[in-house]
Amino acid sequence: MATYAISDIHGAYDEFRALLKKIDFHFDGRDTLYLLGDYADWGEKSIETLIMIREMDQEYSFVHCLMGNHELMFLQTVDSGYDGSNPGMQAQNWLYNNRGSVTWNGYAALEEDQKKDLIRWMRSLRYSCDVSVGGVNYMLAHAYPYYYDMYWRADEIKKHKMDAVWRRLLLREDPFAGYKGVRNYDCLICGHTISDIYYQEARLESSWPLRITTENVRNRIFKAEKFIDIDCGAKCMDIAEDAVELLQLASMRAQLAALRLEDLQGFYVHRAITKLAEQSIPELTVPELHLPQIRFPELNVPELHLPQVRLPEMHMPEMHIPEVKLPEVKMPQVRLPQIKFPMPRGSDPGGWFKNR
Repeated sequence: MATYAISDIHGAYDEFRALLKKIDFHFDGRDTLYLLGDYADWGEKSIETLIMIREMDQEYSFVHCLMGNHELMFLQTVDSGYDGSNPGMQAQNWLYNNRGSVTWNGYAALEEDQKKDLIRWMRSLRYSCDVSVGGVNYMLAHAYPYYYDMYWRADEIKKHKMDAVWRRLLLREDPFAGYKGVRNYDCLICGHTISDIYYQEARLESSWPLRITTENVRNRIFKAEKFIDIDCGAKCMDIAEDAVELLQLASMRAQLAALRLEDLQGFYVHRAITKLAEQSIPELTVPELHLPQIRFPELNVPELHLPQVRLPEMHMPEMHIPEVKLPEVKMPQVRLPQIKFPMPRGSDPGGWFKNR
């Protein structure tokens, strides 16, 4: 049995399916899956992703889906009365600033019953949930904690729900600092902020305990002191040709991540890896070649008789080498002078020289 969390899919339909296959998720109840919001927008297959996740949430009791800021913007746009023309400020913010137009176009093509089912499901999404794994108490939310055991006024509830899907945590922030309930939370698992932002901030702190300069930390799950960010930028997968150069670079690093809570291991899929995995080399059939039979004519070469050639017999003349006599050379006799060395008296003990 394993417990997984995935966030910020943003229309990466193919990568989401590939990630479920990579973690070998069991749909028989052995595993549990938490999806932390932002299922659509940015990606080309946003409506397909929304429908798939809604069906999973409604069919399987071990799949738990939460509200994200993009689901909230979708509902706000529908509640504003937008019908595809003359968008108000609320609709413009979602359609253009947050790239929700691809989701709206897919939604507009649905049957009315499908539209109602999708909206009804979105309104039912929770803003957080609690889970204890291996003695560690986690809260899971899209961006920031939302406490169901706290009593707030109506205006406070709205504010805390907005924080739960919109607020961005600071690098060293304790997300549970203001909590006054009875539960004991050890860690928040969230998305919303692309994890690379935290890695860039962490590199500026020489005292940061997880700062490893030689490690490739881009688009990986970020583990802070009191929270874990699992948003690895999947929303950028479909913007490789975007006019904004910064978004092109983000697309190159974009990944969809899953976190296994039992050992906090991360699993990743990338657009390039997924596409390569799906490609197959087509089978090539080489057509059989039928060459016409070619018959060469027989060539009758006449027999040639060459005349016999006789070479004359050759005799080499005898050669007599005259005898050469060298003159006799006489060397003069060389006599060396006799040298006598004076001997001091008494210097020949034993008569050695005398006896020679």
